[in-house]
Amino acid sequence: MSQDDLGAALLAGHPRGELWRLLDVTVANLTFEQTAAMADGDTGREVREQARARVLAAVGGEVAARLASRWVRWADTFGLPQPDAGGPPREQLGHPYRSASARPSQDYADTLLPIFDAALGIVGSPLTPDGEADCQSLTAPWRQTCLPSKFTAATAFGRHTQAALSVLRFAVGMPARSLQKMVDHRQAVDEDTWQQARGEVDAASIDAGFPYRARCLYWEAVPAAEQAAGESPTERALVDALWGGAASQAFAGLLNPATTTLLCQPFRASGAVLPG
Repeated sequence: MSQDDLGAALLAGHPRGELWRLLDVTVANLTFEQTAAMADGDTGREVREQARARVLAAVGGEVAARLASRWVRWADTFGLPQPDAGGPPREQLGHPYRSASARPSQDYADTLLPIFDAALGIVGSPLTPDGEADCQSLTAPWRQTCLPSKFTAATAFGRHTQAALSVLRFAVGMPARSLQKMVDHRQAVDEDTWQQARGEVDAASIDAGFPYRARCLYWEAVPAAEQAAGESPTERALVDALWGGAASQAFAGLLNPATTTLLCQPFRASGAVLPG
């Protein structure tokens, strides 16, 4: 686990910070139909490829490192091969755009390239007239398909979003002993049993029409766990415990009662009370 947050200070001072927040919201609520529409409706592919090449060649420093971290998050979210964490930053940034060896995998990856391009354009394109033109090209398929969105940051994970996010917020400031109780309880759960519960959450997310929502919530739990523990990376068991509590709220009424109970147990072991 490693810090994925794009950086509150970076976003607060960036003219395109709000556009980035919209991107996060739309990824959590991306449908299979939207990914297909982005790929099929991409009439400016050559222009977009040229813009992508320019931005990839110029981006560097903190922005490049944070984008590479975002590629790790999205590779996990979308079920894509992970970039080489030990490779040069430029290779990591180019990872989503390299051809896959298996054609079915490549077809699926191609439908998701507009999401990576949108991120690259929003924070990677320079704040110049030429950079703005590249940003417009790189974000076009995503904007045309996903905006305006009926979701906001307050509803990104459905009607129980605030209850789910309150679980993550509550962990920040918890005593270390309470966090350790969560870790100990999660580690005591049989791994296969936990993964079965996670699979049920994924299935509920897909059945609701938003196949990436469950995994996006998991990646909201990563920086929350790191902030609570005061270390990055932090233990996966703490991330799991926070995600389990948050998922029990976000997917309330969509899971088997036994699954909900299992997901809640590590968080409740800390002595904290869940909102729902």
